[in-house]
Amino acid sequence: MAQKTLTLYLAKADIEAFEEVFTEEANGKLGREATTIVDAPDFAEGARLFVFAGDPHQPKWLTDVGRLFEVPNQIWTASAAGVLLFRTSGRLFASTFAHGWMYLDEHCFEGDFGLRAAINALDDKKLRRLERANLGDALRAVALSPFQRGLTTFGMDDALDLVRKISGRTRDEASADSMSGSRSLRVTGEFGLEDLPTLASDALEYYGSDAYQQTEFAILDSVMPVTDLRLREELDDLTATSIRNGEDLFELGLPISFEDQAVSYRFRGPRSRGAWPDLLLQDYVAAMGDRLVDLTTETLKDHQVVAIFEDDGRPNAKWSVKSSLVGSLVHENERFATNEGEWYRIEQQFKDAIEASFENAIEDWDVAPEPLRKIYDDKGNGHYEAEVDYNRRFAQTQGYVFLDRALIRIPGVDRSDFESCDVLDVAGKRFLHVKKSSRRSSVLSHFFKQGANSARHFSTFTAAWTELRALVLARAGEQAARDLDQTTNDDRPWRVEFLIADSPRQDGRFNIPFFSKVSLRDEFRTMRAMRYETSLRFIGLQADHHR
Repeated sequence: MAQKTLTLYLAKADIEAFEEVFTEEANGKLGREATTIVDAPDFAEGARLFVFAGDPHQPKWLTDVGRLFEVPNQIWTASAAGVLLFRTSGRLFASTFAHGWMYLDEHCFEGDFGLRAAINALDDKKLRRLERANLGDALRAVALSPFQRGLTTFGMDDALDLVRKISGRTRDEASADSMSGSRSLRVTGEFGLEDLPTLASDALEYYGSDAYQQTEFAILDSVMPVTDLRLREELDDLTATSIRNGEDLFELGLPISFEDQAVSYRFRGPRSRGAWPDLLLQDYVAAMGDRLVDLTTETLKDHQVVAIFEDDGRPNAKWSVKSSLVGSLVHENERFATNEGEWYRIEQQFKDAIEASFENAIEDWDVAPEPLRKIYDDKGNGHYEAEVDYNRRFAQTQGYVFLDRALIRIPGVDRSDFESCDVLDVAGKRFLHVKKSSRRSSVLSHFFKQGANSARHFSTFTAAWTELRALVLARAGEQAARDLDQTTNDDRPWRVEFLIADSPRQDGRFNIPFFSKVSLRDEFRTMRAMRYETSLRFIGLQADHHR
């Protein structure tokens, strides 16, 4: 028998009537003459086939072809798509043909059905395709393999790697030969349409199984994207309620697409005219005033954050308040986190371990350095000094070497340019990396990776130290270079410190987004394995003078 590929969707348990699963557009077509509906009570536990046919039309390409060739004007085409709805094992399933999936309402279907069924049915050593996104790097990628290989050989050893779609060969006991899972489940094997009820029943068992936890797929439990549209909307509503109630569960961060530092921020929607030097949820709440009691998910979507730049010729950047929210909550005994507009299910044990590693990474100051200066204009609008200006002043005050934006290139190694650190404490043997604002998950994750990359270069290339000495000599003089020679040869380990300048949260403590904490833990592990000491410190922000 020739192999066939079939697609399955699992309706939510509370969906009973066939017509409930369709979009508004599809429901509008149900009464049309061009739509065919066929009942099949003997298929599975009852089925109904819907065939949606489009209006006849001439193909768009026919006009171009007709300019060069004599083509009859009577050529017409009409697209058609099918949706087969059937019940089996007490649940309602959909199988689609052509573009039939476009007629299904996402609210009515399990968002993780295909992915969860697949990871229980697939052989974790015989994968062919992996589509994933990394929360730390803000990257999406598709990995393909001409041969079958294991999950970890795709590089899936990072808790921030989220699998969105996976394909491969199934285990021997599976009814299909291969599967591909995301929202839907695509099954391929030597079967026909008459086998669809059996395939669906098997898929339902895989969906409810936790067998994957005994395989390499267990890593996927740490962080799982919430693909269920209904659940996402529930979480959005709970977030709005939390903000209305004044709970300290969320804060505002900057979205992944925002690459530049703004000098101040405004809110469009709450009818406030002031500008703030930092992006804080408490300022948005204050701007809402009496209207806070009416805050809803739609309010958060409609209201905007406006980033204002120092360059007057540069247009302001805008995005929704909702896409800026960062934080987490507990719903039905599960922990969910939102980051840059998306929701994720977080395993509680994993979250607790990450939070503990973050607390252990923080070190207090013996003598805190001067905070970043907040500068106001005559209208009361303020912004913080530039990061590079602070680093220069910090280095001068402390007697360190200012190296911000000074690149080192390893001789003979292509594309090896890297920044050793922002500020070098020669006597203390410390590479100091400084970042303004702790509200940007992707930026902070990149910041931690940069520090680890610098440490890796110094551990790998002796020439990196030679280039660092030349840089110190050029920036700080002969004495600083001789001091570097002396400290490099003593027995003390070098130390990598990340300094983050920001305001404390409402509880008075400093914090960073959850997914940045995962990156921090991983990079600290890497650097400690290279015999570096590591730490994280926070620098305050202060309004200490006016322009």
